[in-house]
Amino acid sequence: MVTVVPLMYPLGVTSINEYLALRYRCKSLQVIGAAVGVFSSLCYMTVALLSPALALETAVGIPLWMSIFLVGAVGTAYTTVGGMKSVVWTDVFQSVVIFAGIFTVLVKGTMDAGGVDKVWQIGKDSGRIKYFDMSLDPRVRHTSWNQVIGFVAFWLSVHFSQSSVQRIVSTTSIREAYKVYLYTIPVVVIYNIVLCFTGLAILAYFFTLGCDPIAGGLFDNKNQLVPYFVLHALRLFPGLPGLYISTIFSGALSTLSSGINSMSANVVQDFLAKFLQGMPERMVTTITKLLVCFFGIVIILMAYLAKAFQGPVTQMSYIVGSATNAPLLGLFLLSGLFPQANYIGAIFGLASGFAVGLWKVFGSLWFGYRTPILPPGPTHQCPVENVTVFNMTTPTYAMTTDAAGLLTSSWAPNVTTSLDYHSTESAVVPGLDDRAFSFYDVSYTLNPLITASVTLLAGLIASLVVRPFLREAWSPEAKLLFPFCRRFWYSDMDVLSTETQNKNKDRDLED
Repeated sequence: MVTVVPLMYPLGVTSINEYLALRYRCKSLQVIGAAVGVFSSLCYMTVALLSPALALETAVGIPLWMSIFLVGAVGTAYTTVGGMKSVVWTDVFQSVVIFAGIFTVLVKGTMDAGGVDKVWQIGKDSGRIKYFDMSLDPRVRHTSWNQVIGFVAFWLSVHFSQSSVQRIVSTTSIREAYKVYLYTIPVVVIYNIVLCFTGLAILAYFFTLGCDPIAGGLFDNKNQLVPYFVLHALRLFPGLPGLYISTIFSGALSTLSSGINSMSANVVQDFLAKFLQGMPERMVTTITKLLVCFFGIVIILMAYLAKAFQGPVTQMSYIVGSATNAPLLGLFLLSGLFPQANYIGAIFGLASGFAVGLWKVFGSLWFGYRTPILPPGPTHQCPVENVTVFNMTTPTYAMTTDAAGLLTSSWAPNVTTSLDYHSTESAVVPGLDDRAFSFYDVSYTLNPLITASVTLLAGLIASLVVRPFLREAWSPEAKLLFPFCRRFWYSDMDVLSTETQNKNKDRDLED
């Protein structure tokens, strides 16, 4: 809010990489930034496409490759036909569907597990809930420190993206842009808290039933757990399973459509602007739509190649963002904080951050410490085909399986079961104390901070080193730096002039 909006909105840029061209007077840096941004978006869209495809496979039994094709084709089609306007309006509708579906699952899972207290107790006993782990060891997977720091760095990198800038500049005034961010902050926080509690409710539900479906061999991919829960727990309520499946589709399609649209805008503005000058508007629109189709096809192909990945979709998106978005975050922080930064330092810093990000991701996958998996849930009540296997506490159901292998439910009052399960996981990850410190062992939650910091520091140092050898020691205008640091580098007169120009421009837009 103190970085993106006051810096980007007054400049009136269509592409976030236009700022780089203005800041460094270097068109090649704009192209490099656009290329990294497109690659980042392609990787993230690939992950976003996998989620609804897995849900469709679980719900309907359609092969995963066909699910990927169907979901990708739908998102690409309506983005191509409707453009950015369709993306904005579908985002609004999809947001409503997403929250409705999540709260439905949260309430149903909590009720069937025995209430909030039972959900919380099972989460603690199974080792899923830890209170304020203040360990300073960066190798510990999740601590209070790396969760907060990593969360801030990750979301900063999201805000310095083409999709965010498109939304900022589409508002009628800078005041409206600020409102968007003010409204977004509590929504994002509440959204993540609700998702955490939803995960706990699903955990408690299956623990109470006495059947961990993953440990019980009902399916292999962990990302199929939520769709399976919905089809199982909401089976007696017509329409509710479909509501949540549509929730998954809405979230993924919203991300997919805005991402494809932003990538096509990036290419048109940053790569093809010179070639499209003088062309009729209809021709430019046609080229943009063809680019949307092209990126949609590429994402479908990449998702098909990534379909064998077994890790959580959320962690996949976090890791991809840390390796690709975080270097861009470091570049924009370098550009907005330090007028000493020049184009050579910026290119060197971006390349360094990108290399370190990929090095950390792949190095951790190959050589990093394998954090012990939390103990699985009970499996003694897992279903055998067409056999009633257990009853649960109020509200109580007799659980059986159908021909497809899904648990089905029937009412069976006044029957109770008990849960006796305790985690064997200690607060300190076993094995790390006896292992020499390795960069590959550092928690993935710190990846965005590491990558952005490398980009910033490498770029600043390189800029200072080469500055004496440049023919022209050019300093950017005050308007090209973040407002909160302008007075530190520039005279009050320059800052006042910039602020006056911005206010006049904003007033003209409102009129």
